[in-house]
Amino acid sequence: MLIIGFSKKNYLKFVNMVCKNFKHCAVITPVGHKFVLHQFVRRNHIVKIDITKRNITQLERKGWAFIFLTQVRPDKFNPHATTCVNYAKSALHIKNFWIQTPDALYRYLQTNLT
Repeated sequence: MLIIGFSKKNYLKFVNMVCKNFKHCAVITPVGHKFVLHQFVRRNHIVKIDITKRNITQLERKGWAFIFLTQVRPDKFNPHATTCVNYAKSALHIKNFWIQTPDALYRYLQTNLT
């Protein structure tokens, strides 16, 4: 199972201008009874944060949207991804070059993988 979280908030001005709805995405993987949120900070720097189901509920209240993908196994992650979207695409084995924003990734997952 793999969870992709989408946030409507971002502190980067360029991202706020380009992306209309979702401005950031994060990969969440289950580990036992907990989860690990892979937070993309910058190129070659991904922070792994331990979270629980309660934390996911709190993020939902703050405007995050989640897509739960039960058929996807998180085998490989690209530690050299240049954006949060590229990191999520590597986890999902998506090679479509036109998916460059969290909005585009969200729409693609809604139509193709859920």
